Amino acid sequence: MIFRNSFFFLIYALSSLSLFGQELKVTLSSDNKKIDRNARNGVSTVIFDSRVKNLNIINQWDDELVKPSEHMFIYRIDTKKDLADGFELSQRVFLLNSPKSAEFVLDIDEIRPNQVLYYTVVLPDYYAWTMDLEYLFTKTAMHGFRLSFGKRFGIYFSYKWGDYKKAGTDIATVTEDYDVTRAKKLGYIRNAYTVGLRLGLVNKERLGLYLLLGGGYGDFGRQWQNPLEVNQNIYFYSDYIRGFNGDLALQVNLLKWFTFSVGADMLVGNGNLSMDYQIGLGVHMDMDKLFKRKKISRYEK
Repeated sequence: MIFRNSFFFLIYALSSLSLFGQELKVTLSSDNKKIDRNARNGVSTVIFDSRVKNLNIINQWDDELVKPSEHMFIYRIDTKKDLADGFELSQRVFLLNSPKSAEFVLDIDEIRPNQVLYYTVVLPDYYAWTMDLEYLFTKTAMHGFRLSFGKRFGIYFSYKWGDYKKAGTDIATVTEDYDVTRAKKLGYIRNAYTVGLRLGLVNKERLGLYLLLGGGYGDFGRQWQNPLEVNQNIYFYSDYIRGFNGDLALQVNLLKWFTFSVGADMLVGNGNLSMDYQIGLGVHMDMDKLFKRKKISRYEK
């Protein structure tokens, strides 16, 4: 009971984390050999290359802006004009923001004539399109698998099944007295079909954390074999439940390819409740990287 309550409290705390208000990461390329063949002599270039959706860049100077593509901003700065206006050197301040990020202030202290500054702008916790395939281990189901996919928000479905189907008599319906003291429990009757949502909580270079919440249909029971017949059958089953099946899990992606999950499974039906715990092990695949096409910019050497 203590473990179950602690598990649900952990799930609630993690799901309450703020998902937005991210910080943009602006990185200057260390390649000093970049050139802008379209810039006039004495004109410098500041390039922002970004896949951040709806990125907005504010430049308070009257610099030329060129957008050769949706994800690239090119500012050409006339350093000669800055000197003619009385400035000792060219300086610029750029304000970058997006609907999912706080404002980032980029202050460039010195821009030399004919210099090319190439910046890459990303959201560090950008969620790629991923897919995870897990094998599920539980107490009542001998086998199970779960397939999940999506970005920050995704979906999943799972199926779990036991080694036994209902056979013989439902002991709950028996009204006569039978000797079942020597009955042998063969195993569990178990089926569970679940679909649900996958929500990204943490996304780092080698670590991802997701919350999985879903529901569906399932059944559960215990299958027995008795030396003596019960209602003219040596097989009977007990504790049978069928109805709503829900599960809740935390899924962790490690080292870019490995998936591990822990969770709880709940079956409600016939006025009864059955709880089980599940552990998943599997593979994590970054579909963006698998299907990524190499793109070359003419501003790269």
